[in-house]
Amino acid sequence: MRRLRRAAPAVLLVLAAACNKSKPKTSAELLLNERMAQVLLRDGRPAEAEKAFRECLKDDPKNPEVLDGLGVAMLMQARYKDSLVPFDKAVAISPENGAFRNNRGVALMELGQFKAAQDDFGIAAASQNPDDRLSATINLGRLYQRQGDYAEAESEFSAAIARDPKSYAAFIGRAVARESSTNLEGAAEDLLEAVKIDPSNADANLRLGMVLITMHKSDLGKRYLQRAAELDPAGDTGAKARLLLENQALKSP
Repeated sequence: MRRLRRAAPAVLLVLAAACNKSKPKTSAELLLNERMAQVLLRDGRPAEAEKAFRECLKDDPKNPEVLDGLGVAMLMQARYKDSLVPFDKAVAISPENGAFRNNRGVALMELGQFKAAQDDFGIAAASQNPDDRLSATINLGRLYQRQGDYAEAESEFSAAIARDPKSYAAFIGRAVARESSTNLEGAAEDLLEAVKIDPSNADANLRLGMVLITMHKSDLGKRYLQRAAELDPAGDTGAKARLLLENQALKSP
């Protein structure tokens, strides 16, 4: 009897621990948590999204979508090296996933690992998903541009435009490539298309205004600079536009 009474507290402790242990989440709960993390990411709240994805990984550590989401959250915070850890894990689990390859490729490109980035973009370009193929083509254009190969960059952006004639990113990319190779006329045409696609984009209006002024089309250029200033009254883009407008005013007779 004494032995039983001595053992009782230990048994109670074990039972209490079992009761306090959190129940494993259901698949529906895991999916809801993942979606909440993705919403934070889309809302431009990467630090909060990172915390949410980390919580998801506690219950589902080998979920490639969650690992990729965590990597993207780090990527948005310019933590390129850190992002490679979850990206590598996601790619290892699902090596043919074009989205994972595109995201890891961007991190590698930002780190200056151009060959590895090109390999990832190349695999993404062969994806069954058309959105992944389009993103890969745009990313290849950006990669060539980073390396100063503006002809190849323009070719990739042109291929992206052929796939999606309403791709703002592709038109902006090709405009930058053309401007870098002193094709200002072509750059202005592409920037005009970008403004048509997204009229409320202050950056596109600023870029177009600057190119037009460089082409000595000052009156037209100032219209787009003014529009950029109106679209972004408190931001950096608006400030640049106002400064350029002031400089143009000083040059006027």
